[in-house]
Amino acid sequence: MALSLPLPHDPRLQQIGDSLQVHLDDPRTLMDWSRCLGASEKTLSRLFQRETGLTFRAWRQRLRLLSALTLLEQGDSVTAVALGCGYDSPSAFISVFRQQFGTTPGNFFMY
Repeated sequence: MALSLPLPHDPRLQQIGDSLQVHLDDPRTLMDWSRCLGASEKTLSRLFQRETGLTFRAWRQRLRLLSALTLLEQGDSVTAVALGCGYDSPSAFISVFRQQFGTTPGNFFMY
């Protein structure tokens, strides 16, 4: 995983991104966002892919993981980070973290 987050330029996508950066645990789907913004889910999906090179789901996952790295580095507990970043449980967070970084959050900063 690249350790950067491509930011969209479309105002609708910026609104989604700005909100998710503040509320990492926001569970809204792209369909939910499409209703809020008055655009079709398909349109928003295409825009995300075109402007960021990622699907909405992958973009949100990267946002959450990059934010988690910062929080873990600051000394927050794995449980607090997992729940604060929108994961259903610490084990779900650890699983995704391990898939992306090849190690657990607890071991990540030991290297």
